[in-house]
Amino acid sequence: MMKNMVVDAVIFDLDGTLVNTIEDIANANNKMLQEYGFPTHPLNNYIGWIGNGARTLVEASLPPQKRNQDVRPYLSKYDQYYRENINVKSKLFPQVDKILDMLAERNIPFAINTNKPQRLTDVVVSSYLQKWTFSNVIGHSNHFPHKPDPKGALHFAKQINCDPKNVLFIGDSCVDVQTAIAAGMVPMGVSWGYGNPSLGGDNVNVIDHPQEIIDYIIKNNKYENKSCTVIR
Repeated sequence: MMKNMVVDAVIFDLDGTLVNTIEDIANANNKMLQEYGFPTHPLNNYIGWIGNGARTLVEASLPPQKRNQDVRPYLSKYDQYYRENINVKSKLFPQVDKILDMLAERNIPFAINTNKPQRLTDVVVSSYLQKWTFSNVIGHSNHFPHKPDPKGALHFAKQINCDPKNVLFIGDSCVDVQTAIAAGMVPMGVSWGYGNPSLGGDNVNVIDHPQEIIDYIIKNNKYENKSCTVIR
């Protein structure tokens, strides 16, 4: 049972939490590997590699003798193929739309903090999440390092003038849990993604259905006592 908190704001991971992107990612990277004459990989391999940024995924997919070399050409080609085919098979996870609708209706600030490069994050958000106005969308960039560094999460909390302890951080991996803990936020894991959030800390609450998120937030958010600034 997850302990109660005051939910004044919510941060979501992206891949594996809001959007099921794994097939388009795997297909783009396999196309890059084929171009260079390298072996391709099954989808399950990519599920194990996703979550720590595009560079880490590309490096893991390369033949061992290529991993310690300059991977920028391979990363650039993967980036190109993924941008060209970013919305072929990807889709929102079931009932994620209901979570976002509820947050918008209750005027609760919500953001994205992902290890996906910012340029690709923006394309995914504009392709699948354009219906909703996120207070911030933070991907990996020169300004924000990869999670579990909490810089992106704390930037959002400061942006909306919200105490980090009142921010719920939702994700599908142990990296998301570690980020939440490092930021002084409350982690909530989801079981429908690609990682294992229970490995991120002790007694991590992992939920199986989006309705559980909706019920928890409604129970712990107070319309009449909002302490954070809503940015739309």
